[in-house]
Amino acid sequence: MVLKMHYQWTFWVLLGGFSAIWYSWYHRDVITCASHFNAETQVRLDYINICLSYPFVEGAGEDIGEGEVGQRRYLFFYRWVHWALLLLAAFYYIPRKLSKTSENSKVKKLIEDLAVNAHRYDGLERELVERTAKYIAFNLKTHNGLYYKYVTCNLVALLVDIFTFHFLDFVFQGRFLRYGFQAFPFNRDPQHFTDYMSEMFPPFADCELHNEVQLTNKRIERLGCHLTVMELYEKVFLVLWIWLIMMTTITAGYLIFLALMWFPRPRLLMLRVAKPVSAKDTIRNTICSIVSTCKIGDVYLLYRLKQHFSHARYYELLTRLSDPDFLRTMLDSVAIDHHHGHNKGAAPDLRQRKPNPKSPGKFQDVLFGTPGEGGYLPNSSILVE
Repeated sequence: MVLKMHYQWTFWVLLGGFSAIWYSWYHRDVITCASHFNAETQVRLDYINICLSYPFVEGAGEDIGEGEVGQRRYLFFYRWVHWALLLLAAFYYIPRKLSKTSENSKVKKLIEDLAVNAHRYDGLERELVERTAKYIAFNLKTHNGLYYKYVTCNLVALLVDIFTFHFLDFVFQGRFLRYGFQAFPFNRDPQHFTDYMSEMFPPFADCELHNEVQLTNKRIERLGCHLTVMELYEKVFLVLWIWLIMMTTITAGYLIFLALMWFPRPRLLMLRVAKPVSAKDTIRNTICSIVSTCKIGDVYLLYRLKQHFSHARYYELLTRLSDPDFLRTMLDSVAIDHHHGHNKGAAPDLRQRKPNPKSPGKFQDVLFGTPGEGGYLPNSSILVE
């Protein structure tokens, strides 16, 4: 679920923010400017284009004293910030690609079968318990890689969350990390715009055209501009800040939860279920007998399987796995590692098999006996260039 919150939910949150801002940029006026020299004169479009890229505000609020002129802060993000959201949406798909490349195909198929039939309460559920017990018995102590890969995917998701915070903090010139804390309780100052949200997303800014701009005949032109999309920015990024705080907290907590699987007491609590009426032993004893023979990957797999069974069927699964006779029976049925020697009634060892003799035939003799046609020359297959 944590990975899904990243590669699916957060992906669509970022894509939704990008779409909302992109729509505002192409379907409404995003800036309105007036000249300080003559406010009645209509501002040229080439001037407005420069003001979209280089609006600035003087030091605001607590940064300067009364009557002082502060250092300019250019709002470089105003024109391009929605493309940053699109880039971050691509980053949030990294955990998905990583999880797909590290999947255990057999475990994935087993969980899919259980999920499809989770609503069944007839005899099929008993068959699923039997199938699951046989799989775990055959593959006991081989699932550590599954656990480590899953931890790695969640760790990458946490790193993406942290990267997103710092990337947006860089985009907003060091003001995004503390945005939600400083803006609370969201009291606004519509007269002087000294509140934190208005300082981070100033609705009004200045624009200066000077000699380096090469458009004003070597005179300085000062414009005052209303950045209309700033009102949308402050709401979109406040929601995104709250969402990222939730995602980072949940992901970090889930990684701690996965780390607790190394300790005996948390293992007992994770695998614990309600004791059914038909139970002959305590849940604690049953789980302890299983955990003593399992590795960390097996414990993680049992925890994942828990959500697909009822309490009674899951207890039945634990009982089967805690039975040493059942495990011995399953392992004894695997004959690939047995050396039968001269036992004539035993099944042949597949590892000692020899190539099948070539059946005689005119066509095959010609094909495999002709130089250059796969007979004598090495690497003469059509699969080798």
